[in-house]
Amino acid sequence: MFSTTVSKSISIGIVLLLSLASYSAKAQGAYGNAVQLSCNCYRLTEAINNQGGFVWSNDKISLENAFDYTFDVYLGDIPGGADGIAFVLQPIGTNVGNTGGGMGYAGISPSLAMSIDTYDNGPTQGDLVQDHVAIMANGSVFHNSADNLAGPEIALVSGANIEDGLWHVMRVSWDPTTTIINFYMDGSLRTTYTGDIITNIFGGDPLVYWGFTAATGGLNNRQEFCFSITPGLTADDNDICAGESVLFEDDSYSALGEVVSWEWNFNNGQVSSVQTPGDITFETPGTYWVTQTIVDAENCDASDSLEITVNPNPVADFTSTDVCQGGEMDLVDQSTVANGTVNDWDWDLGNGTTDFGSSASVVYEEAGSYDVQLVVSTAAGCVDSATAAVTVFDNPVADGSFESNSLDATFTTELGQDEEAYWVILDTAYNTLGELNYTFPDSGWYDVALVVTNANGCMDTAIYSIYVEGLPEYELPNVFTPNGDEFNERFQPETYAMTQATMKIYNRWGRPVFSFDGAVPPVDLWGWDGTINGGAKAAAGTYYYILNLKGVNGDNFSEQGTVTLLR
Repeated sequence: MFSTTVSKSISIGIVLLLSLASYSAKAQGAYGNAVQLSCNCYRLTEAINNQGGFVWSNDKISLENAFDYTFDVYLGDIPGGADGIAFVLQPIGTNVGNTGGGMGYAGISPSLAMSIDTYDNGPTQGDLVQDHVAIMANGSVFHNSADNLAGPEIALVSGANIEDGLWHVMRVSWDPTTTIINFYMDGSLRTTYTGDIITNIFGGDPLVYWGFTAATGGLNNRQEFCFSITPGLTADDNDICAGESVLFEDDSYSALGEVVSWEWNFNNGQVSSVQTPGDITFETPGTYWVTQTIVDAENCDASDSLEITVNPNPVADFTSTDVCQGGEMDLVDQSTVANGTVNDWDWDLGNGTTDFGSSASVVYEEAGSYDVQLVVSTAAGCVDSATAAVTVFDNPVADGSFESNSLDATFTTELGQDEEAYWVILDTAYNTLGELNYTFPDSGWYDVALVVTNANGCMDTAIYSIYVEGLPEYELPNVFTPNGDEFNERFQPETYAMTQATMKIYNRWGRPVFSFDGAVPPVDLWGWDGTINGGAKAAAGTYYYILNLKGVNGDNFSEQGTVTLLR
């Protein structure tokens, strides 16, 4: 946003002028009813009938050089007033002009006038009804003459009345290479003329005075103009972050001569009096109105300001959870910013991986220290970073062993410094610092777990599948009934922790009726079924047996006896 104030002037138009110093209007002469209001502004006529005002440069300019002049013009606040003003080039002198409908330049010959006509003189002069502009030669005001070089065109592109009490920007440019002269109003090209004005109008003499003329007749208006004096402060960026610099440069202009001094106030404690102050650093967030004040060779001054927004930098911060080797660490953004929001996160997790959210999760397979970096950005593009070392703790090693004697078992644990352990057996945990004695309820396979924790809370678990076997034992019936009722159908010992068996059965005459020699099979798959060597049914009565067993612990057991078969 720009704000412009001009000392000794009403408003300032923008001008692009080549070799401006050679076109200086120093020591302008005000003639007729013209009055100098300030160093760069003149009133040509009051709102009084039959006035004429003329302002001419005392030094001639050369039309062999290009120019591009911008002026502010005021045509009064009386709609239907008269008569208008003109920017005029002429070689005659500095005290020429007249009153009335000729807008002050009528009859000046040779001359070239860029006129703004606010009165309709009718078809006799070829005028438009609306306020209009034209490029006229040799003091002519007749648009239907050969001296009407361009136009007439409506003065404002909107078609509105230019006698509206407002200031308007008039711009005239000349290029001797292309021989084009352009006439603009309020930034809009209204009319243009191409021709060798040096030869065709001024007889080959390129040196001319330049100035403004205005006049009133039976109708009137207050008519004024101002030479442009324009501050030209520029900034390469007006929306930055705290601690950054802005490059300030100057593009100032004065139609009255070169700019001779510059004063810069950056509103951050820094000032400068050089034309181009260069890079200026703004350390503190806030809004700064940077002001440039210029003074030209005629001691006219003007000021301009532009706004610099300095956004606060975020303060990057994050938290991390304690984690053990192989565990998942949670990283959570805790960054803050005084104004605005953080909207971009870049994580370097220190193990070759990255993430891009407001939080991150990472699994470190190896214990150790990792440097995690978080870079945060705000919506305004301001950046900060934070780096912190996160620690991944070592896991302990669960290392245990066991021995059993029948159903009694002893569990032994190897523990490091500050380590604790417990065994989980049949869903019950048993703390231990070394050995644990435990009695199983029965023989068989059991899954037991050893859990070891260290001082950092890290844990390791080992699972052991163990088989527990009690002391070998057996029991023999003395009667069996192989009658097909699926109850007590066989004669065989009930064994526990036995691996091998041999058994022979004889009738009362000493003849063998059954024999077995081998590994103890599952229940009901061995033993005498009451037949004679697997054939005919043996008769009811008493039979003799010889039994040998071998236990899992290597012990041997032998027995002889009788058994009764009932049908």
